Amino acid sequence: MISTTRRGNYAPRQDKIQPILIDAVCTLPVPPLPAGRTWTDREQQRWQELWTSSAANLWAEDVVGIVAVYVVLESQFLNGRISAGVLGEFRQIAEQLALTPASRIRLNIRIREAGE
Repeated sequence: MISTTRRGNYAPRQDKIQPILIDAVCTLPVPPLPAGRTWTDREQQRWQELWTSSAANLWAEDVVGIVAVYVVLESQFLNGRISAGVLGEFRQIAEQLALTPASRIRLNIRIREAGE
Protein backbone atom coordinates (compact mmCIF):
# COMPACT_ATOMS: atom_id res chain seq x y z
CA MET A 1 0.00 0.00 0.00
CA ILE A 2 1.28 3.49 -0.87
CA SER A 3 1.36 5.94 1.98
CA THR A 4 -0.13 9.38 1.45
CA THR A 5 1.53 10.74 4.60
CA ARG A 6 3.95 13.61 3.93
CA ARG A 7 7.45 12.94 5.13
CA GLY A 8 10.04 15.66 5.54
CA ASN A 9 9.65 19.08 3.94
CA TYR A 10 8.95 17.93 0.40
CA ALA A 11 5.90 19.41 -1.24
CA PRO A 12 5.21 19.46 -4.97
CA ARG A 13 5.78 22.87 -6.55
CA GLN A 14 2.59 24.73 -7.12
CA ASP A 15 4.04 27.70 -8.95
CA LYS A 16 5.33 27.71 -12.51
CA ILE A 17 8.83 28.90 -13.21
CA GLN A 18 8.59 31.99 -15.36
CA PRO A 19 10.31 31.70 -18.74
CA ILE A 20 13.26 33.86 -19.68
CA LEU A 21 11.93 36.34 -22.21
CA ILE A 22 14.31 37.52 -24.92
CA ASP A 23 13.84 39.95 -27.76
CA ALA A 24 13.49 38.57 -31.28
CA VAL A 25 16.49 40.61 -32.43
CA CYS A 26 19.69 41.53 -30.61
CA THR A 27 20.56 45.19 -31.06
CA LEU A 28 23.90 45.11 -29.24
CA PRO A 29 27.02 45.82 -31.32
CA VAL A 30 28.30 42.84 -33.30
CA PRO A 31 31.81 41.91 -32.16
CA PRO A 32 34.52 41.69 -34.82
CA LEU A 33 35.37 38.29 -36.27
CA PRO A 34 38.41 36.75 -34.60
CA ALA A 35 41.73 37.20 -36.39
CA GLY A 36 43.76 34.23 -37.56
CA ARG A 37 41.88 33.05 -40.64
CA THR A 38 40.38 34.41 -43.81
CA TRP A 39 36.60 34.52 -43.44
CA THR A 40 34.46 33.91 -46.53
CA ASP A 41 31.69 36.34 -47.43
CA ARG A 42 29.11 33.73 -46.40
CA GLU A 43 30.82 33.20 -43.02
CA GLN A 44 30.92 36.96 -42.42
CA GLN A 45 27.22 37.17 -43.29
CA ARG A 46 26.42 34.27 -40.95
CA TRP A 47 28.42 35.96 -38.17
CA GLN A 48 26.22 39.05 -38.51
CA GLU A 49 23.07 36.91 -38.57
CA LEU A 50 24.03 35.04 -35.41
CA TRP A 51 25.01 38.14 -33.44
CA THR A 52 21.73 39.86 -34.33
CA SER A 53 19.60 36.76 -33.63
CA SER A 54 17.38 36.35 -30.59
CA ALA A 55 19.88 33.92 -29.01
CA ALA A 56 22.61 36.59 -29.05
CA ASN A 57 20.67 38.42 -26.32
CA LEU A 58 21.88 35.65 -24.00
CA TRP A 59 25.55 35.73 -24.98
CA ALA A 60 28.41 37.62 -23.40
CA GLU A 61 31.46 38.58 -25.43
CA ASP A 62 33.35 35.65 -23.93
CA VAL A 63 31.52 33.31 -26.33
CA VAL A 64 33.02 34.98 -29.42
CA GLY A 65 35.36 32.04 -29.95
CA ILE A 66 32.58 29.47 -29.58
CA VAL A 67 30.39 31.34 -32.07
CA ALA A 68 33.36 31.50 -34.46
CA VAL A 69 33.84 27.72 -34.18
CA TYR A 70 30.13 27.27 -34.85
CA VAL A 71 30.37 29.42 -38.01
CA VAL A 72 33.38 27.44 -39.28
CA LEU A 73 31.75 24.07 -38.57
CA GLU A 74 28.49 25.17 -40.16
CA SER A 75 30.41 26.23 -43.26
CA GLN A 76 32.17 22.87 -43.39
CA PHE A 77 28.86 21.07 -42.93
CA LEU A 78 27.22 22.99 -45.77
CA ASN A 79 30.19 22.19 -48.01
CA GLY A 80 30.01 18.48 -47.15
CA ARG A 81 33.38 18.48 -45.38
CA ILE A 82 32.53 17.38 -41.86
CA SER A 83 32.99 14.03 -40.11
CA ALA A 84 30.38 12.38 -37.92
CA GLY A 85 32.39 13.17 -34.77
CA VAL A 86 32.70 16.82 -35.65
CA LEU A 87 29.01 16.92 -36.53
CA GLY A 88 28.27 15.86 -32.94
CA GLU A 89 30.38 18.76 -31.66
CA PHE A 90 28.54 21.11 -34.03
CA ARG A 91 25.20 20.00 -32.58
CA GLN A 92 26.43 20.44 -29.02
CA ILE A 93 27.63 23.97 -29.74
CA ALA A 94 24.25 24.82 -31.29
CA GLU A 95 22.57 23.57 -28.11
CA GLN A 96 24.94 25.49 -25.83
CA LEU A 97 24.32 28.69 -27.75
CA ALA A 98 20.51 28.19 -27.54
CA LEU A 99 20.24 28.14 -31.33
CA THR A 100 17.78 25.24 -31.48
CA PRO A 101 14.12 25.14 -30.47
CA ALA A 102 14.85 22.15 -28.20
CA SER A 103 17.58 24.03 -26.34
CA ARG A 104 15.31 27.03 -25.84
CA ILE A 105 12.60 24.78 -24.42
CA ARG A 106 15.09 23.04 -22.12
CA LEU A 107 16.42 26.40 -20.90
CA ASN A 108 12.87 27.80 -20.53
CA ILE A 109 13.57 30.61 -22.99
CA ARG A 110 10.79 32.27 -24.93
CA ILE A 111 11.00 34.98 -27.56
CA ARG A 112 9.15 38.08 -26.45
CA GLU A 113 6.09 38.85 -28.49
CA ALA A 114 5.12 42.38 -29.53
CA GLY A 115 3.66 44.26 -26.58
CA GLU A 116 5.20 42.03 -23.87
